[in-house]
Amino acid sequence: MWTVYQMQWKRLIKNPLFVLLFSGLTLLMVNVIAGSQGSDTIPVRVYSETFTGEQLADRVEELNHNASFDFIPAEADKVRKDIRMDNYSFALELNDDAYQYLVGRESSQLPIVEQYVNQFYREKKIINEVKKLHPEREVKLKEAISFDVSSLSTFGSGITNISVMLGMTFYFSIYSIMFLMTKLFEEKTYGTWNRLIFSPVSKTRIYIGHLLFYFSIGVIQIFTLLIILSQMLSIKISGHYLTLLLIILAFILSIVSLGILLTALAKSISALQVVIPIVATSMAMIGGAFWPLQLVDNPILLFAAELMPIKHAVYGIVETLIYNKSLLNSLEPIGYLLLCSVLFMGIGINLMERATE
Repeated sequence: MWTVYQMQWKRLIKNPLFVLLFSGLTLLMVNVIAGSQGSDTIPVRVYSETFTGEQLADRVEELNHNASFDFIPAEADKVRKDIRMDNYSFALELNDDAYQYLVGRESSQLPIVEQYVNQFYREKKIINEVKKLHPEREVKLKEAISFDVSSLSTFGSGITNISVMLGMTFYFSIYSIMFLMTKLFEEKTYGTWNRLIFSPVSKTRIYIGHLLFYFSIGVIQIFTLLIILSQMLSIKISGHYLTLLLIILAFILSIVSLGILLTALAKSISALQVVIPIVATSMAMIGGAFWPLQLVDNPILLFAAELMPIKHAVYGIVETLIYNKSLLNSLEPIGYLLLCSVLFMGIGINLMERATE
């Protein structure tokens, strides 16, 4: 077993191109996608038909006291032109005691902005009414209770970055593991596999030696990339380490098992090299590694997503982090991944044994 395991490592050290290439692509894609998510603040163009430039600047300064929004003063004509050109979806027109929106298209950010601006104007109205009753006093609105809370947008951005990091890392690890398995197919083609099978070494040890090697590659690649990316994206993953570890290990085992199945089914090395990208990419796309499954409303695609191992790995980890799930509550994704491993491995090894006979 250990002889087979060491032999595979020596072969990889001589030609580590695939693992290094897909590791580099993971780092590149995660940084590109995570960087394109945008900032945590919501930009809002602001203009006025009644305010002077100085008055508009003062009102914008008041509105910008909330760090979740970035109100940007602009000329009315330029705003209308930008809305027509679809440069942004909406703008805010300010008056002394009222406001209105210039909307070009629907935006999920508009209700959030409306809630804040409406509260801002209601507070100003209350202050003005109290000033009329007590003109000799300075009136300020104070919070009855002060809370220290995290911005929901910041939390959502963090979850998005975690999903991107996990999805891309798992996606390219599938490539690394399965393309290394093409060497196993070459051994079958050139007769090396048959010589190993008919050698005094037991079949069990030969299989375990190969499987342990591919499993080790997946473990090293995934954990190395997750450590590097969590530092690059300033993502803090704390708590339930055992649960996260078991989900990742179960996912790696399912991918190794799937690779064995594809290797057993392939008729030629070229066919296997064509099938691997198709399987890896379709699994990642359907399983929600590239985008949130909440954006998908097709019941057939959602059902197909439930069959994908990568979906249970990514969402199992994300839900553990969001809902603070314990190991007992995370047994469903772990159990499904182990079930896939048993099915893929059982069918794959059975087919390889038949081919050997």
